[in-house]
Amino acid sequence: MKKNDLIKELVSDIETGKVRSLGIYGHGASGKSTFAQELYQALDSTTVNLLETDPYITSGRHLVVLKDAPKQKVTACLPVAHELASLQRDILALQAGMDVLTIEEPWKASEVLYGAKPILIVEGMSVGFLPKELFDKTIGFYTDEETELKRRLARDTTVRNRDAYFILASHQIRREQYLRYYKETESMADILVDQSEDKFDVKRTHLI
Repeated sequence: MKKNDLIKELVSDIETGKVRSLGIYGHGASGKSTFAQELYQALDSTTVNLLETDPYITSGRHLVVLKDAPKQKVTACLPVAHELASLQRDILALQAGMDVLTIEEPWKASEVLYGAKPILIVEGMSVGFLPKELFDKTIGFYTDEETELKRRLARDTTVRNRDAYFILASHQIRREQYLRYYKETESMADILVDQSEDKFDVKRTHLI
């Protein structure tokens, strides 16, 4: 299945009411954000909210120490790095018809998401740690180590104004923690997409 085919399938599920809440997740630079934006653009923006979860990754990760690797920095591959209670509160608020003001980031201003919109797409690493019951369908993304690093360098040095040396220095730790703590979340996805080597390969689909 190609990317456009999956987008068409999801648009059909959303427009026919089969899917009202969709969760999209994966490790850093797995391609989830790009896919979420492409899906959002294919839908009627007056009926859909896109909630990005990066702002719910806490800035206090340096206060937590890994039990098995105390010298490593805690990355977003661990659930402790996410403000999951606040994220779940905001998702439930939107699903209940209430408006939510998103959290401002250095690369994106805050905005109001309107609860009157019936469709909710939630995108980001945090989704992998949330109860699956929050969503009608979930999509997990992953990619190989080389592709992840290439994408992270291209994105973080331009969009997020981060230093390339820092990205290179932290990459191996991120990958190790992904394999140890985050990869297991992929087994819970209804649809799993491998974007290694910039391909788009739907590995598994659980039909609702």
